[in-house]
Amino acid sequence: MFIQKRFSVIDFLIYFFLILFALMIVLPVWQIIVISTSSEQVYIADKVHLVPRSFSLNEYSRALGSIGGITRSLFISIAVTVFGTCISMMLTTIGAFVLSKKDLPGRKALFGFVLFPMFFSGGLVPFYILIRTLHLSDTIFALTLPVAISTYNLVIMKNYFAGQPASLEEAARLDGCSELQILMKVIVPISMPMFAAISLFYGVAYWNDYFLATMFISSNKMYPLQVVLRQMIIQNLVLSQVGVRMESSNPEQFKMACIVIGMIPVLLVYPFIQKHFTKGIMLGAVKE
Repeated sequence: MFIQKRFSVIDFLIYFFLILFALMIVLPVWQIIVISTSSEQVYIADKVHLVPRSFSLNEYSRALGSIGGITRSLFISIAVTVFGTCISMMLTTIGAFVLSKKDLPGRKALFGFVLFPMFFSGGLVPFYILIRTLHLSDTIFALTLPVAISTYNLVIMKNYFAGQPASLEEAARLDGCSELQILMKVIVPISMPMFAAISLFYGVAYWNDYFLATMFISSNKMYPLQVVLRQMIIQNLVLSQVGVRMESSNPEQFKMACIVIGMIPVLLVYPFIQKHFTKGIMLGAVKE
């Protein structure tokens, strides 16, 4: 017999604060979209707009048409995100697979060596000197290789691999598989939720990063999208410096349109891996 659960005061408070928290996140984003899609002639600064005023996509057309600025930085960000995520997933997978072997000689010392940089670093100045010495400045490698492996992601994946039944690898070895074949043909196919979650972590980190570019990229032609947005919003950069003409353009609306363009790639990718996200993290969160 179905018994309906009573709606208590605690339940009401939980739902109330969850809705309030959701509105705190959604409303600013919606405000950005509304401002960017309002016609410049009817847009009123310093006003809250809940619906577009005379709907217009002129600012999006202007942003995407600025081949010398916004569009170029958008493609650079996409290239950095795709390349960096692929490199990070490859290195993290190999490292986690090796560290998950309980019979690996010196495993604890090696794992401690991997964990050490998670709590201590050499400092910003040695880091800058190292990248300069390796001649990685003004290249895509300066934005990807220094952060190619996240210790946090490595530990999650390592715990997941360690929790897999040993009989799977033993059966593969009896069939003549090498360690690399075991990883690619046995472990990887059954770890897709984990890979989806970790890939999302890496992808979002690469997409949102601007700090490495501000340190190691000096050419305007190599700036990723986040650096250009940062210059426009924080430093109030003149639009003409990023390849955009000022005629018939509202700078505030143009900035909002660029912000929305920067959000679109992540919003397009997330729905496809969201179903694997929670499951993947929980699978790798079990302690060995």
